[in-house]
Order: sequence, then structure tokens, then C-alpha cells
Amino acid sequence: MVHGPNSMTYKVLSLKWRPRVFEDIVGQNHITKTLVNAFKKNRVAQGYIFTGPRGVGKTTTARILSMALNADGGPNFNFDPDSNTSIEISESRSLDVIEIDGASNRGIEEIRNLREQIKFAPMNGQYKVIIIDEVHMLTNPAFNALLRTLEEPPEHGKFIFCTTDIHKVPATIISRCQRFDFNRIATEIIIDRISFILEREGIKSDKNSLQVIARKADGSLRDGLSILDQVISYCGSDIDYDQTVSALGIIPHDLFFDYTKAIISKDGEKMLAVLEKFSQFGVPASEVNNGIGTHLKNMLYSKIKNGNELLDMNEENKKQYLNDAKDWDNRDLLRVSQVISDVSSYINRSNDPYLLLEVTSLKLLEMERSVSIDAILQSDNLSIPRKHETKNNNLSAPKNRQDFNKKDISVDDNGIEVATSNGNVNEDFQAEIVENQSNEENQINKSHTYSSININEIKDSWKNFIDKLHKKKPSVASVLDNSVPMNFENDKITIQVASVLEFHLNMIEKNYDLVKSTLFDEFKIELDFTISQKSESRIDEHQTQSGAEDAGMEGNDQLRDKIVDLFDGEILT
Repeated sequence: MVHGPNSMTYKVLSLKWRPRVFEDIVGQNHITKTLVNAFKKNRVAQGYIFTGPRGVGKTTTARILSMALNADGGPNFNFDPDSNTSIEISESRSLDVIEIDGASNRGIEEIRNLREQIKFAPMNGQYKVIIIDEVHMLTNPAFNALLRTLEEPPEHGKFIFCTTDIHKVPATIISRCQRFDFNRIATEIIIDRISFILEREGIKSDKNSLQVIARKADGSLRDGLSILDQVISYCGSDIDYDQTVSALGIIPHDLFFDYTKAIISKDGEKMLAVLEKFSQFGVPASEVNNGIGTHLKNMLYSKIKNGNELLDMNEENKKQYLNDAKDWDNRDLLRVSQVISDVSSYINRSNDPYLLLEVTSLKLLEMERSVSIDAILQSDNLSIPRKHETKNNNLSAPKNRQDFNKKDISVDDNGIEVATSNGNVNEDFQAEIVENQSNEENQINKSHTYSSININEIKDSWKNFIDKLHKKKPSVASVLDNSVPMNFENDKITIQVASVLEFHLNMIEKNYDLVKSTLFDEFKIELDFTISQKSESRIDEHQTQSGAEDAGMEGNDQLRDKIVDLFDGEILT
């Protein structure tokens, strides 16, 4: 089979459009300007080290610098890229510019050979230039062999090192060179460069497609041109967005929006549908997870004033982010982002990455919305439900502090505080547990009478009741350690307690069923109870002093008490 003379002459875009002069290098103005000024002022260094991500122009800049050093007529930044010397250097055929790969020539023998070669005068140009790409791959003995020559090279010798991992290069090497840090190339710059190339290649495209390619390049212009080659092979001479997404296997933005909508609406069915679509794209779970993380980052940017200006996308997508971000609280976005970030390391090691991603996503549906503690503590109307408040609970606490204030307090013959309506009560020292039994339970209780037990029998067995409660839950029993049953009427015990903090009373409220079951264990009958604190008139001098101290402490620790109350905590003493 005979092939035509031009059948295999195609050059990939990254080589065809490789920069040939300093002006062609894009996105690295701080470096090109410094190098040009060095030529203008005759201050070209003996050694350079270029560091930065892949595909941002390190090796290309090293070659252009070599061409400028060996320009016809002497070193000149404004050299002719079409001269024989420049072409030989660009094609790696020059005897005066030796370029090696540090990954495959990393031993001490290769470095010794370079040391010998640089001793000889250049044949055509003015300088002998040694370019070592991926210099961080050299062994320590190789670096040591290079040190002396690098520190005192011959007048005609120049060294240029390129690396993507500067931290692996010994400090002794770096200190003998001028270091230049190459930046990741901005998305807009990549788009402009791709547009320039497509225009000269005679290929049509839309901006959305170019944005997809540029984002996929991730700051590497070389990667961007390689991706562009792939898209052109798929789409031909007319590139559009849908074909670009299909060619690159990129997950569209809409699917990520569906993902976050499923989280905020707690829609498990929708979440499963989104996860199924993710898997259909054939993209690794790690990339899906990274895409979710990027999407959440964009949502956070959209919540910040003028933050959407930092997003690398078209105006339509920016508006969509602004609109969807309104439904989210910053704290919730940060919490979800943290979960996604944490799971990324596990996905790479998981035997079933997609299963881990799916489980994590379903877990996010159970995440409650964030509540500002400051807002809660400043509000008198606390609407956060307690853990024990369910539909079948017999016990219900007042919904807010104002409910307490609607009650007045009087003292009966036994010194027991009795609540009446339309008064005010000191909220720091008054709490009550209100009976709210169902109709069925009321009927059961009405059908039973317990004439066989009286208040004296209850008092006699009270210590036994406290001991049983201690075994079940010591924190609750400790609150009732010094309590006294004062009244027994209609199957309800009135329990008098010494002055205690409000959260102690709330603790009893939360453990209502436990206390009631323990009462049954001891007395073998169904009993209800209510809590009353001692009236101030019946507290002796010592108790008054102690209570005052407690009250003062409580006043100083209101913030703590509220937090404990709201988040169902306990303070252990």
C-alpha cells in the first residue's frame, strides 16, 4: 500500500503553534519581560530554573532563551526565529544546545558527560547551553556532581533547568540559579489563544465550546490544544457545545444543579436519578466528586458580593448559579463541601468508588439546615423541637418563655407553689411538667382508683425509688436526690425540689417516661407527677444564701444554659 507524500505530515496543534519568540508566550508576562530586560541590560545569568505546572511554557521558554543567546550577530532578544541556528535549536539538532530529560538521564554518569561537553567552546553560536527537563528526577549523586560546574561554569556555558516539582530540587542547586515561577494560565487567556488558532485554521466554534475546552485544560495551554485536536477530530470544521461535551465526556452543568436541588429538597428519588446519570457518562467517580466540589465552590462564590465575577463561565451559567444559590445558607454549603472534600481521599482507595459516592450523597439528604446560634440566643421564641417531643408524647412543655409568664404562683398550706393563670413567674426558678394525656389514657385512669396507697407510704419508699432511678440514669436521679413527695391526689404526685437550675428541670422533662416507669416499678401503680420548687418563704437562711449563689451563677451563665437546653446537653458535676 502506497501512501501519498503528505499522508503522515500532520502536526498536532501544540507543536504547530508552539511559541517561537518571547512575544508568542502567553500568560507569563512577568517572566518574558524580565528575560527581555536582561538582554537589554546585558545581565543574563549563568543558570536559570523554571518551575510551574505542566504545559505552561517552561521548556518552550528555555528553547527561546537558547535561541536568543545564540542569535546571529550575538545575543539578542529580538532574534530571527527562521534562521538556521534557531531552526536547529527548535528541532533539537543544534550541537551548541544540549537538551536532556532528567527522568531518563538521571544518573551521575550522564551529568559527568554534560560537564565534559560544556567545557568545549560552542561551534556556531556564542554559548553552550545545557537544558535539563524534569530536573527534579536526578539522583542526589547527580545533583552533587552538577554543583561545582553550576557554581563556576565556563564563560560560554549556560544552564537552564525545568521542573514541575521544585521541592524535590536541592536548595544548593536553586541558590545557584535565578528562579522563575510559571503561573497556571487563566481560562480567558486559553480561550483567546484557542480562538486565534481556530481562526487561522479556518474552523468555526462557539464561545461555550471554547469555555468547556479551556476549563478542561485546567490552566495548561498545551493540554488545551491537545483537547482542541480531539474535539476537531470529532466535530470537524464546525464545533458546537453539544458535540464538544459528547466528545470529551464532560458532565453538563445542569446535572450538578439537579444534584444540589435534590439535597436541599431532600428528594431521595431525584438524587438516585442524578447518580444514575452520573454513572452513565462513564466518568470515574473521583472526577464526578471533583465536579461536585467545583460546583459547590461556584455556589459559594455566587453567595459573595461580586463573587460570580470570578467564575470561568458564560453569563447564562452565572445567572443560574446566582439564582440557585439564593436557596442556600453559606454554612450549609460549607458543610456539604466539607463532606465532599473528605470523601475524595476515600474514593481513590475504594473498591467500589461509585457506591461510596452514592452512600455519601444519600447521607447528605439527612443533613439538617444550619441554624445560627446567635440568632437563636437572641430570640425569645425558640422553635427548635426537643428530641422527646413526638406525636405520642404525654408530656408537653410550654412552647416559649411567654407561656410561663401567663401563669401566676401562689403557695398552698403545705408550702407548695401552685400555678394559676394570667400572672408572671420568674423563669429562672419556675418550671412545671404539664400532663397532656390522650383520651384513651384518661379513660383508663378514670376506671382505676388507688385507695390502697397514700402520701405517707410514698414518702417511706421514696429513697428506694431514687435508688432505682440512679441505676437507670444517674444524671436525672441526682436532680431528685433531695426531693420530697409533698402531695398525692388523683394519682398525681407533687414533688418538691430544692432550688435548681432550669436545665435540670428540662432534664426531668426530657426523661418523663423514664421517671414515670420507675415510679411504676416501685409503687406498682400508674402515677403521674409534677415538679414544684420550694417557696422562698420556706427556705432557711443557708438555703437562701445557696440559692442566691446559684441564681447568680445562672445569671452569669445564661448563655451556657440556653445552649445546653437547645442542644439537649447535660452538665455533669
